[in-house]
Amino acid sequence: MGTKTITMYVSDIDKSEIAEGEAYQLSIRHPDGSTQQLDISAKNYRDLKLEGLGKTLKKRGRKPGSTSRATVATRRRGNSRANSNAKADAS
Repeated sequence: MGTKTITMYVSDIDKSEIAEGEAYQLSIRHPDGSTQQLDISAKNYRDLKLEGLGKTLKKRGRKPGSTSRATVATRRRGNSRANSNAKADAS
C-alpha cells in the first residue's frame, strides 16, 4: 500500500491556510547566528509592507542534476584510460 504526502502551508502570523504557490518564506538571521524561517501569505506580506525593502539574493551555482550522470561517467572513464595509457608508455 502506497503513501501520499500532502504539503499544506499555514501562515506563521495569522495561522491561515496558504494556497499552493502563494507562500512567502521569510528568513531572519539573529545576532547569535541562528536563523528563523517564517511562512507567510501574500496578504501578510502586503500588510507588513515588505515590498522593496532589504536586498534580493541571486541564485548561485548549478541546479542539482543539471549535467547528466552518464556524461560525467564517460568523461571520468575517458580520463582514466588516458592516464593508464600514459603509464603504460612510460614503462
